[in-house]
This record gives sequence, structure tokens and C-alpha cells, in this order.
Amino acid sequence: MSDAFLSLLCTHCAPTLSGVKPACIFTLHKQNIPGWQTELSSCRSLFSGNGLRLRVLCGCRRHLVIMVYRPALLRESLRQPERRAFLQARGYPVSMGTGRLLDELSRRMRSAKAGGFPHEIGLFLGYPLEDVTGFIAAGGAEYRCSGCWKVYGDVEQAQHLFRRYAACRKRYLAMASSGLTLGEMLAAG
Repeated sequence: MSDAFLSLLCTHCAPTLSGVKPACIFTLHKQNIPGWQTELSSCRSLFSGNGLRLRVLCGCRRHLVIMVYRPALLRESLRQPERRAFLQARGYPVSMGTGRLLDELSRRMRSAKAGGFPHEIGLFLGYPLEDVTGFIAAGGAEYRCSGCWKVYGDVEQAQHLFRRYAACRKRYLAMASSGLTLGEMLAAG
């Protein structure tokens, strides 16, 4: 795996790789990762034995938006009654399983126009429901603090999570810089 691709994963997905967060997303700029198709294939193979999945949510000629997720954690998160009700009210097929929910999210991302981005993606990424609904209602304004996302609810809990995610990122980047492979990092936990 190239250093550039490994750096992307460690920078953007460490909390999910660590099992702390159900999902993370990142943008892969194709021109920056020669052999990106091989990188994705290798990553999928490695992830399949480690409780992780990689999914291209949308893309174009120049870039891809990629989700790395833990199916079990994501399923558990999206099954919470309040989250499920919110997604159902927004037209998601909540009775069809996580795969179909991801299919619908992907469809919405591919068809998003200016101002039409599916901000409910925050639920898939493990953000608190109060913060997702607050962001949507306020149009991204009037938040109480920001870090990995804009916070409309419990600032203290959000800041705790921001620090935890930053610690995961720091740990994974340190492992990468010490020469560990992604497989070795996943085995280390």
C-alpha cells in the first residue's frame, strides 16, 4: 500500500479503524494516488478479515468519496429508535437493512445539487442526532462549538469525542510513520 493512501486512511479513518466510530469518509483525489484502483482492492481484501468495509459513495472523473465503516457498529447505531425514525421520515428504507440505507445515501450523494447535500450522513458517521438535526435546522449556523462536526447539543461530550478521535489519528499516523503496514496496525488495535 502506498504511503499516500495509507496516510489518507490514517488521517481520516483512524477512529473507525480503531473501532471507536462506526464510519468515516474521505475524498480520494485520483491524480494524487497512482494505482488507486489497486489500492482500493487491496484495502477491501484486508478489511474483509478485520470487521471493516470500504465503499465508494460517489465519484467523478477526478475524485471519489469513500466510506470506511464497521458494519456491526453502523448497524447498531442506525437501529437506535430515534435515528431510525429520523431516517424513515427522510425517506430512507429503514426496514431493508444497513446495505440498503447505504445504497440510498450513496444515491442521494450522487444526485446532490448545490444545497441538496444529504446532511443526514452525520448519522452514518456516528454524530449525535441532536447535532445532525440542529445543523439541518440552522443551516450550519448558530452552533455551540465545532471540531469534527458542528455541535448543537452536548458540547462537553462532543469535545471528549473530538479528543478521542484525535488520539486515534495520532496513534495511527505514528504507527504508519514507524513503518507498520495497515494489516499490522489493525492487528495492534
